[in-house]
Amino acid sequence: MDIRDRAPVLGRWAIGPRLGRGGMGTVYSAVDRESGERCAVKVMRGDAASPPGGDPRVLRELRTAEALVHPHIVRTHACGYADGRYFLVMELCEGGSLDERVRQGEPPGPAAAVALFLNVLDALQHAHTAPLEALDAQGRPVQVTGVVHRDIKPHNLLLAGDPSRPRVKIADFGLAKSYELAGASGVTRTGASAGTPAFMPRQQVVNFKYVQPDVDVWAVAASLYFVLSGGRTPRDFPPDRDPWLTAWHSRPVPLAERAPDVPPRLARLVDEALTDTPRIRFPTAAALRSALEAV
Repeated sequence: MDIRDRAPVLGRWAIGPRLGRGGMGTVYSAVDRESGERCAVKVMRGDAASPPGGDPRVLRELRTAEALVHPHIVRTHACGYADGRYFLVMELCEGGSLDERVRQGEPPGPAAAVALFLNVLDALQHAHTAPLEALDAQGRPVQVTGVVHRDIKPHNLLLAGDPSRPRVKIADFGLAKSYELAGASGVTRTGASAGTPAFMPRQQVVNFKYVQPDVDVWAVAASLYFVLSGGRTPRDFPPDRDPWLTAWHSRPVPLAERAPDVPPRLARLVDEALTDTPRIRFPTAAALRSALEAV
């Protein structure tokens, strides 16, 4: 049996059925034995070279998620290494993801989508600028400013609360880099190590390790495009072509061509936000938020 198909053994949390499995790990439902609270446990596979107790570099990145507290960021209760794998214990978002909502044929309309993404941008601005404590290469605590997500996409935008008026929360902060450090991602020939090419600007394809917050802003615009277009990505990805090369060479299709019913001003703004040559048009989440709010 693949180790990823076996639930880990965690003392405090009783692991339940598997909720889903993706490129960065498997998610299980769980119950906190101490509080009785329902939660979700995300497990990513370890590396054969990991020391007993896990690689400190990976654990350092995972702990970033614990330090990020915001109404629109999925709360991380704990993280660690057990049973040969790294794990995150998170709040359970019963509404699934925006990706699922769109693929089920129930995308929010333009006004509702804009409201959700204003909250996403609020959360991103907080994450990009928050003072955080990390560990340096020698394991000493240091102060850092902000963290880049690196894998914003509809799959990582979760819904909670009243199904008719759900709240959106960003999931998986710190996981993309942790996944790379754990040796679990595989390095492509373009040099990108993790993330999703359909929601990556060109800059991230060739400079994954040293990306700036603007790549997350671009990915938010790409995710909004996906929602407004009923599940289409900004670029076309032919099945017979390397997706990383497509992300590098192809330009986004104007949103109006995919979704003619979207208000023209909103469609033009999304197209503008997907500009990544010679640089990403909106360098900060706050900048895109202001422009989106004006529309």
